[in-house]
Amino acid sequence: MVTKSPVLLTFTCLMLLAVSFLFLSVAPSDARVIIKERIKYYTVTGKTGRALSKSILKRGPKLSRQGHAIATTTIDFKVRNFKPGIRGRKCIVQSVDVNLTLTYKYPRWKNRRGASKTVRNTWDKFFKQIQKHERTHGKIAKEFARDVDRQIKRLSGRISRGCKDFGRGAAKKFARLVKNHETRQIRFDRRESRVLSRTTRLQVSLFKAK
Repeated sequence: MVTKSPVLLTFTCLMLLAVSFLFLSVAPSDARVIIKERIKYYTVTGKTGRALSKSILKRGPKLSRQGHAIATTTIDFKVRNFKPGIRGRKCIVQSVDVNLTLTYKYPRWKNRRGASKTVRNTWDKFFKQIQKHERTHGKIAKEFARDVDRQIKRLSGRISRGCKDFGRGAAKKFARLVKNHETRQIRFDRRESRVLSRTTRLQVSLFKAK
């Protein structure tokens, strides 16, 4: 019994809109990456590994077409407070906030006191591993946010052209970043779902624990 733990990706599209450059001069580009992390739980019950596994299958986060997950990492990405500016003969990004909110959802065992020491110890190892799994999804998302931050800082245009060339080619660059991020997340989940992976082995051990 293997229940995959996919990532739920929720993106707010980055849109580069036509803007008016009214600044005579600005300080160096001030783009910030603002990261927030939250943890949520859903309740599972059972005194054996088999019962706990069944509870996870029944109560875990519901995913369309994929049943229930053991745990999830919801990624909410937004680019806000975009402010343009002028530096020398270039139109640049004066400031912008890259916001990333990560919400981890894990199972919480309600009646563990009634279970054997073997089941409790097996659960603790399993739970520690799924936390590590989801934090890795979070790490990949953080790297993506920082990549977006770096690309935004590089956006520029020429005053001689009325800044009409500002951000030229940016849409393709950001699309590649998004695609790379999604690919990394999917590949990670595939590695973790292999029969010999530590996550799968601990999941099987939990199922057998009595």
